Amino acid sequence: MAIVPLVVLIAWIPFGAYLFRRYPVRIAILANFFGGWALLPGAAYAPSDAEFPYWIMGVCLPAIDFLTKATAIGLAALAGIVAFHRTEIERFRPRPCDIPMVLWCLVPILSAIAHWNTVEEGISGACYQAIAWGVPWLLGRIYFSNSESLLLFAKACVLAGLCYIPICLVEFFTGPQLYALLYGYQPYRWVGASRYLGFRPIGLLEDGNQLGIWMAASALIAISLASRKLAPRILRLPIVWVAAALTATTVLCQSAGSIVLLVVLLPLTLLQRRVVPRTLVALMVFGVVAFALIRMSGRINLRSLATHTPIVRSIANGLGEIGRHSLVWRMARDEGHMAAALKTPILGSGEWNWWRHGNTRPWSLWLLIFGMYGIVGLAAFSSILFLPVLRASWLPPPGIGPRAAQLRLAIAALILMVAFDDLLNSAMILPYLLAMGAMASQHLSYGERPHKLGVRL
Repeated sequence: MAIVPLVVLIAWIPFGAYLFRRYPVRIAILANFFGGWALLPGAAYAPSDAEFPYWIMGVCLPAIDFLTKATAIGLAALAGIVAFHRTEIERFRPRPCDIPMVLWCLVPILSAIAHWNTVEEGISGACYQAIAWGVPWLLGRIYFSNSESLLLFAKACVLAGLCYIPICLVEFFTGPQLYALLYGYQPYRWVGASRYLGFRPIGLLEDGNQLGIWMAASALIAISLASRKLAPRILRLPIVWVAAALTATTVLCQSAGSIVLLVVLLPLTLLQRRVVPRTLVALMVFGVVAFALIRMSGRINLRSLATHTPIVRSIANGLGEIGRHSLVWRMARDEGHMAAALKTPILGSGEWNWWRHGNTRPWSLWLLIFGMYGIVGLAAFSSILFLPVLRASWLPPPGIGPRAAQLRLAIAALILMVAFDDLLNSAMILPYLLAMGAMASQHLSYGERPHKLGVRL
């Protein structure tokens, strides 16, 4: 185990908790979650002799390491809230919208009960998901459910991307060097790093795909803030300049999926007529769920389509000719594990490495969850993603103005970006759960009472 990353992760817990004493609670929450995700190592990764460390999972799911950046920032927030803001927690009352998160935190235990040989792993997984997922969801429900607080979240999202621009520019020329310089071994540092121009940066995130989503999401929110005139400046810079810089940096990162998702989801932040965004949101949610279910049913095989369908074969050949092999490669890896996942379709296998008999692991977060926790876990996961999206587009809280509704729709687009990305990638940016929890309910909570937040909407 690498010592430096381990020490940094442990040290962040008291440091993050201190933020809750030093700053207003919402600022402390955002600094802890966004700052921790941007700066901390993923886990205390140990160098491996294997050419490709396929067994290393994204930190959004429990695996070998319990102490990761996900649990470090969750524990820091929990300690800070309990120590300095216990009153607000005591006022909170669960709502039906919290059922998916409760189920998500309990499903490792349910799966362990179905497979008695995984009870210890199930308890550990439940604790992991409660800290990594449950804590930001809960804090989002309590502190960010009003429009002013959501605007503060949106500004933090833009600021997180803005602070990463220098890192992206440096690593575009030098390659992904920062993580190794600070923390040492990073398993996916050079995977897909070489690009058409220069290198694809990673910074201190888990891989280049996650950094692409980090920058694309920041650009998406910045464009929405600029187009709706919700925030004239960020760090005293005109928001139009910030949006342009973030968009250019997203392109410079050369993560094709992130660029495509940014272009596809921009209409949700720009269109004026309400019925059009509603229809687009419904179609996108249906598309994600349908794609995931059809793929995991094993009914459609990419190799078979490429063999028997000229259009699919032409697309696959075209991607190969321009050097874009990763999409076909990841989909093929997932197909190789469909049969194993379908052996326990209800509650999954209860094991994070249910795919271990193959020579690589699945790359879709949806499939990883299906193999671990079955359709029950997948239902909880999809509800966590899509409940706030559907509420923002179809059932916004009563009494909010058009600009506040547009802000919620922009954040819903961000969540949809995550959902689409997770169809092919296994990493998820957990600080976004603050917004998911915030928008999941229409009911008033402590966070919706008037506060001086320093923002206007």
